[in-house]
Amino acid sequence: MYGLSQTAADNLAFLVGKEICQVAIGPFDVQFNWGNGGISVWTRFAYTPNGMDPIVWNGKDPEAAANTVRLLKAVISGIECSQTLKLTFSNGDQLEIFEDERYESFSIQNGKNPTIIV
Repeated sequence: MYGLSQTAADNLAFLVGKEICQVAIGPFDVQFNWGNGGISVWTRFAYTPNGMDPIVWNGKDPEAAANTVRLLKAVISGIECSQTLKLTFSNGDQLEIFEDERYESFSIQNGKNPTIIV
């Protein structure tokens, strides 16, 4: 995905201001949805609640993923792209999504725009 670079951050700027209205935990993915789109993660992420230690979801532990319900009603306020996609939220929480070179790692859908798959 754009090499997860500053160019990627520019292309994903539309994420800023999106309010998470649903966290869906499935057997193979976790979805963070807003009104007309969302992010689906299939491999691994680190969720860091404000002022707490990171919680890592590795694609297998639904209890670890359940902690992310704190993101409900939180708004994406910042994006960083380097080796990972790191989102900062209005409540101070952070979600860092890791890329896996072997498999599709995550996708981003926003309304009628094409899906971005990494």
